[in-house]
Amino acid sequence: MGERMATIADQLRNALLDFDGRATTILGEAEAKLRHAPDYVDALIAMIPSDEAHVSAGATWLLKSAFEAKLELSVEQMQAYCELVPRVTKWAAQLHTCQSIQFFTVPVDAQPALIAWLKPLLQSERPFLRAWSLDALAHIAAGNADDVDMLQRWLAAGLADDAASVRARARQIERRLSP
Repeated sequence: MGERMATIADQLRNALLDFDGRATTILGEAEAKLRHAPDYVDALIAMIPSDEAHVSAGATWLLKSAFEAKLELSVEQMQAYCELVPRVTKWAAQLHTCQSIQFFTVPVDAQPALIAWLKPLLQSERPFLRAWSLDALAHIAAGNADDVDMLQRWLAAGLADDAASVRARARQIERRLSP
């Protein structure tokens, strides 16, 4: 890791350690200050599986913000991202990651690992995590004819979920997938 990467990574890590998991002002400030640094995205990707305080949640929030602003990952960045996502264990980071998947095409070779990571999230005690993991699975599976039956089962379960947010997301997915 170069000196510049360490500097950006250290600045990001320090900002993320100050993040309380709720007030995103500190994340917005870090984003405004550092987003144009050449190693910004690479540093964020490296932090997504962190077990430190709110580092993972902050890094995934910042990546989601970048995806919403039309960030396109390089092939190498996408590979690193897809390799690290299955190591994301903090619920807020999992949520941000699920919400981010809609913004890019998951490489075919990364799909099995991401699907394996997403499927248990369908059973989360957190309704928004169930809803957004369903959305991410639908996004990945929609492009793969082999996954259509599985997608229909996931949608049926989502439509029968106790939480209104999960049912609403399942209905949105159905509308999105309808010809």
